Amino acid sequence: MYPIKRFLWKLKSYVRNRSRPEGSIAEGYIAEECLMFCSLYVAEHVETRHNLLGRNELDENILNEGLNIFVTNGQAHGKREVKIFNDEALTKAHRYVLFNCEEIEPYVR
Repeated sequence: MYPIKRFLWKLKSYVRNRSRPEGSIAEGYIAEECLMFCSLYVAEHVETRHNLLGRNELDENILNEGLNIFVTNGQAHGKREVKIFNDEALTKAHRYVLFNCEEIEPYVR
């Protein structure tokens, strides 16, 4: 659905009095704007749709744990797969962490 069609559908949903649709649309739009203002600026500590984390976003406290090389901005989707690495792949992964992680640099020196 195109954005303008979606917006017009939303405006049409505000109509309560079919004999005066313009007034109903204006009232509904103003009411939504007032509620949005209140939820964004007045009630900062109240959980609303404007300050919720997205479905795939993680809390910043979780992101700060562990090494910075393993920090991601989202969550995995789908079924988890178990991978078994051979010795060569484990050695490559170990070296990658050693050479690319800032927290380990003092120990490498």
